[in-house]
This record gives sequence, structure tokens and C-alpha cells, in this order.
Amino acid sequence: MPLASQETVDRVTNILLNTTHQMKQAVLRSTPIAPPHGDVSMFTNAQLRGGAFGDKMKITQVDDMIRFIKFGPVERDFVGALTFVTRTPAQLPSVASRMGWVPCWFLPWFSGKILKLKISDLAASPVINFAGLGIAPVANPSLFFTAGINGCSVFAIGAAATPSLYHGGVDPGSGVAMPLLGNETTEAAWRRLLGRGATVKFVGSVGKSDYISELNPAAADDTDRLRYHAFKTTTLAQQLEQRLEVNPNLTKLTVVPWGAVFGLRDGAGNWGFTLVKHASVTARKVTIITKKRLFRSDKVTRLERGEIRPSSTVVKDAHGFIDLTDPGTVLSEQDHATCVNLGFSEFFPGAGAAAVRNLTNIQIF
Repeated sequence: MPLASQETVDRVTNILLNTTHQMKQAVLRSTPIAPPHGDVSMFTNAQLRGGAFGDKMKITQVDDMIRFIKFGPVERDFVGALTFVTRTPAQLPSVASRMGWVPCWFLPWFSGKILKLKISDLAASPVINFAGLGIAPVANPSLFFTAGINGCSVFAIGAAATPSLYHGGVDPGSGVAMPLLGNETTEAAWRRLLGRGATVKFVGSVGKSDYISELNPAAADDTDRLRYHAFKTTTLAQQLEQRLEVNPNLTKLTVVPWGAVFGLRDGAGNWGFTLVKHASVTARKVTIITKKRLFRSDKVTRLERGEIRPSSTVVKDAHGFIDLTDPGTVLSEQDHATCVNLGFSEFFPGAGAAAVRNLTNIQIF
């Protein structure tokens, strides 16, 4: 499967802009969407890089909480998925400039910090105003995304109408290690750093064990995680890889789990937050050619071939996405790659709806 199609981009955008809560929920639960890291414009570099590991940084300005997003195909790593670019209200100040853009609450991320935002009550604030900034108001968005998660923890706390969201993670390339106590897991460490252990409010959470690197039952420490072929993984991703491995026409197979968090507000004004589980699958197809030779036994030649296209010419649109509608765009791809939705689980306002996709019905290539 190549990049996500323009039809998928348009369909998801239309559903999020124009349809019912149920339709939005269905498309977000099933479509692989890999959010970007986003921006943290209200904080200076000195603020972000100073202080202690795990410091909580609250986003207080409403124009830093609201983003307008536009979807497009992922070019690499999560080929087959969607991602989006973000624009601030100041970048799209008029109603006309926002045409085709989806408004949402957006919680960014910064390595070693815990970023927080609190969503405004719909009944009290049906419209979000940006007083004194010369920016047109926007209807209080009923959609939430947080930045891409790759081992991060996400928390939702408080009333369903006005929840607070937190996002903590560490850049694996930063050289900074997660400060763990004895026999403490990464997930438990972020909960400790959050400092909400004594709260009477429900704390819904997502940690890396839920979507990218499962802890083994009765894990002794943070390194005691599920592995398959020596790589950390999840049960669902392992089951998918095992199913695909029996296909004699695939080689160089990799199945890498990942996840994303979204939120939706229902007609009663209450939020639900969901972890969606996906896997990126890459492989090469095997072509077996049998040649019969006179007076000799058959000779079988086994060739490993990916999906090779003749050109890598691409045209990009104004937002940096590959323009799938431009006739000058001709993609080049060596290996087959796709993203597969594995299921979802709602983690706020309680342990809600969950589903696991039937892996036997998944068609990869």
C-alpha cells in the first residue's frame, strides 16, 4: 500500500468538520493518524530547557491551546497513515482563512517536561474569544489531539466537561535518561512526577505499555517487557507479525506498534479520551521463478523484490505534504509499507469502550 490517498484525507476532514459525534468517533477509532510534535510557543527556550526533569508547565493562554489542523499523508516511518500540520489562531485570524482547517484543542510535548492544558466548559464558553488580538472567535472545539506519542504518558483528570490533560515524555535521542526509582516502571514514574496520587478525582492514563512496549506479567522492573525477535512490542503487534510470517511470499517483515490519543466531546458537553493502537508493517514480496531445463531437474530462483517505482519525483503543496493530486508527483518506494489499525481503548472519563480488531481479516498487501 502506498501513501494514504487524497480520498482518505478529504473523507476524514469532511467527517470531522461536518458530521455527527458518532461518525467522528468511528473514523478516529479506525484511521491511522500520527500527530506531529506540535509547538510550545507560549514558553521560551530558557523555560523549556531550564528547571528540573518532570516540571509541570501549564498552558494558560487560550490562543496557545487552540490549533487549526490540516491533514495529509505521512511520507516516512508511518507510511499509509495520516498526519497533520498545525496553525495558531494568529496565523489564521479570519473565518475565511480557516476554510478547510479543523479546529481542535491541542496539547504539545517537550522532552523531560509535563505539559498541561485545561479545556473550557462548553456551557460556559460556547465560543472561544481572542480578546484584543484581532482574531476572529471560533466555536469551542469538540476535538482534541495531543502531540505524537512514542513511549510518552498521557493523563486526563477532572470533570468530564472540563478535563485537564497532561503529556510527559523523553526524547530517546536527547541523552537524558528517565529518572526511575528502584524497580519503578516508566509509566509509574510519570504518574509519580505528575503528583496527583492523593487526588479524589479519576485519573485516566495511557503509558507505553498500552501501545508500544508491553510490560510482562508481574514485571520485575522497567526492562522486563514483551519481546519478539529481540524487539520490544505488544501482544497485538506480535500476533499480527506471527500471522504474516506464515505467508511464504513475504520476507524482510517488520511490524512496529504505535499509538495516538484523541478526544471528542459529546452532545451533552462531556469529553471522552481514547488511545488508538496501530502498527506499521513493512515487507518485501517474494517472487519465485521456476525454470525447467531439459535433462535436468527444475531450477528454482527465489527473488526478493519490493514495490519498485521508476521515479522519485514529488510535488509538495503549500503545507509541505506530497501533493497527491499533482500529475507531476510520481512516488518511489522500494519496500511495501502500510499502517494497520489494531484497536482502541477509551481511558477517560473511566475505563470505557474498547475493541480489538480481528487480525485474520486484515489484508496487508
